[in-house]
Amino acid sequence: AAFDEFAQYMGNLVARYSVPPYNILYWEIGNEPDVDPSLIPNNLDGPIGCWGDDTKTYYGGSYYAKMLKIVYPAIKAANPNAQVMIGGLLMDCDPTHPPPGKTCLPTKFFEGILLGGGGPYFDVVSFHGYGYYWDGAIIEEDNINWDVRGGLVLGKIDFLKEIMAKYNTNKPIFHTETALICHPNNTAECNPPVADFYETQADYVVWVFVRTWAAGVVNSIWYPMLNGLYYTGLLYNYTTPKPAYDAYRFKTQELIGAEYIRQVDLHTMLRTYEFSARGRRIWVTWAWDTNPYSITLPAGVIQVLDKYGNTIVPVNGQITVGSPVYIEMVP
Repeated sequence: AAFDEFAQYMGNLVARYSVPPYNILYWEIGNEPDVDPSLIPNNLDGPIGCWGDDTKTYYGGSYYAKMLKIVYPAIKAANPNAQVMIGGLLMDCDPTHPPPGKTCLPTKFFEGILLGGGGPYFDVVSFHGYGYYWDGAIIEEDNINWDVRGGLVLGKIDFLKEIMAKYNTNKPIFHTETALICHPNNTAECNPPVADFYETQADYVVWVFVRTWAAGVVNSIWYPMLNGLYYTGLLYNYTTPKPAYDAYRFKTQELIGAEYIRQVDLHTMLRTYEFSARGRRIWVTWAWDTNPYSITLPAGVIQVLDKYGNTIVPVNGQITVGSPVYIEMVP
């Protein structure tokens, strides 16, 4: 009953904040809308969910589509260049390969949006995906909720693409929340975090941005900047960077303006991606199980850098790769 009023509100909001000094062009409608409100704790500080409905086959996605059909035109009327994003989807697990004890019904919310005719009424698909730290390792590729599709982050991307293809829809994908969580149930390593967590979190900075880039995701956002819930931030406080921040800064510096080329089969236990930047080929490689592996460098190597930008000196043409490494080569 309030959709018309919400549309008027959004039109006013966009008209006000799309112009200088704000220049805001991206508008995300809700946060993790694929959550039934009955699942949200009463003491949770912050808006989440509200659109999910576990009594519906597609978890309330069609109702969200009804809202988009009314709100989207109002936003575009206020600013034709505004980009409307689906609220970042949580997508707990893969409904085509549910793990034991789960139906994964909430993940059908996105299909409900498209089934309800919402496809023409948004511009960007937004989703959330976090790795977590356990026993000194990154639990992400082998997360049982999405491991059949390549891991929690790549699995969600693959699922979104599959559903869009099913409904002849092609929208850019934004990964609007990511980080490495020090899992709250991991009391031995996360209360407080052990030093290795912060080093591993810096590894994950490279993992997640490089892999989503290779998967065709337009934008990934580490969340938050300050040390947030489960120690996910890039900064300890306003003045003290974490190792993850230093890795983030160098990753940006090294790959700015780069073009993704291909995935390289360098070693069975390594993930290796090739980029082209500044007249050089750059291989970004790491061990997906975080253990070290020795490799022989190819011909034409200019320099090898660790995740922070420090020089690694090869020994007899070989280096050991565990944490992410940048290998710069001639074109």
